[in-house]
Amino acid sequence: MDLKQLREENGIKAYKISEKLYINKAQFNDFENDIYKLSMLKIENLSEIHRKSIEEIEMACEGERDERRRNNI
Repeated sequence: MDLKQLREENGIKAYKISEKLYINKAQFNDFENDIYKLSMLKIENLSEIHRKSIEEIEMACEGERDERRRNNI
């Protein structure tokens, strides 16, 4: 599962999470699309928002990277 799937599973809009992370929606989309890496603070915040462990959020980030690699091949 990647960050976008996790967000959609929880029924949270991207703009709501971006507000909670104190970033704009475009930056959040870049995080979801693995253009930029998340800082540990943002990972911790996402962990609280989604009620998932830090490890689960990091795995979601890895899932996004794996998906991009498959699409680039």
